[in-house]
Amino acid sequence: MTDRSPSTEELRATIDRMEQRLGICNSNHTNELLGHYWALVAQFKIDLADEHDQLLSRQGALMLIDAADPGEADE
Repeated sequence: MTDRSPSTEELRATIDRMEQRLGICNSNHTNELLGHYWALVAQFKIDLADEHDQLLSRQGALMLIDAADPGEADE
């Protein structure tokens, strides 16, 4: 296990990739969850002053969406 947190650039790249992959999904469930995700993104900007913390939160939310509808985003 590593103690290193991903860099801001690594987080941005991962988030961009996940947003793109989940955004083209045909699942109504995933699309509904993405609507909530975008609301959370706005709230993260208000609640979290540090960009790195915002990105970590966004990545966690995207991972949850991906886990909630496995396989749908891979199509």
